[in-house]
Amino acid sequence: METMIYNDIPFPGEAAGTVVLAAQGVSFYYGSNRPAVEAVTASFKAGELTMIVGPNGSGKSTLLQLLLGHLVPAAGKITAGSTDITHLRPLARAALISYVPQNPEVSFAYRVHELVAMGAWARQRYLSSSSTTSTRASIDAHVITQVMWDLDIHALADRTYDELSTGERQRVALARAMVQDTPVILLDEPSAALDIWHQLELMERVKYLARHKHKTVLWVTHDLNSAFANADEVLILNEAKVVAHGKPRDVLVPSILEPVYRVKVEVCNNTLLFSLRPRQG
Repeated sequence: METMIYNDIPFPGEAAGTVVLAAQGVSFYYGSNRPAVEAVTASFKAGELTMIVGPNGSGKSTLLQLLLGHLVPAAGKITAGSTDITHLRPLARAALISYVPQNPEVSFAYRVHELVAMGAWARQRYLSSSSTTSTRASIDAHVITQVMWDLDIHALADRTYDELSTGERQRVALARAMVQDTPVILLDEPSAALDIWHQLELMERVKYLARHKHKTVLWVTHDLNSAFANADEVLILNEAKVVAHGKPRDVLVPSILEPVYRVKVEVCNNTLLFSLRPRQG
């Protein structure tokens, strides 16, 4: 197996189909007896876009925080390659995993180009030692400029973060993650604040990163039809547990979705249709 070295830690290569990140019997509690995530086992591969779905409070965002190493499991473990993610130093995790939260916040009035450039810092530390400082700066400047054009924020470069709309802030956070250029990308409802054009553009870019750059991408969403149309794999959570994990057409089916979402589900022309069940009595 091809191996990369991050901070002297072996990590599986990015060949498509390689298991890069895995949860093994993971449980987590927020200070109560009720689990936020319970006995979750799932593996995620290079070259695949996995979309994570489930009702509100099912554990989707908590699972991402565990995969990031921001939360420590009460049971089980998260591994990157053969390494427990909680054993990695923050800088090593930053070189492996990038993350876009639901509501990105910045406490200081940084300009957009400064925020996007921050994504390159961890990656710089792992470039070949043969690269000179000026070469690294040149590489990063090109990457930053290209990503800002790709995500349609080049015109915002000199604006401060507090001047941006919610959707613009979301695109800045996405750009910073793209510049970080990690093997794993975790996205928590990244398109929730975006208009239709930017939603479609983001989806095409993420699919390209997964399928052509062999990134391991996890995307939390409430849009089941987007998962049906775009995902390579779908992980369904309900009440803190994994209900199903597989190809969209195998798991996004009425027999699985109806008890999870408590609605009537039909599949018509490759589209999922939803309706409320008739009230009883």
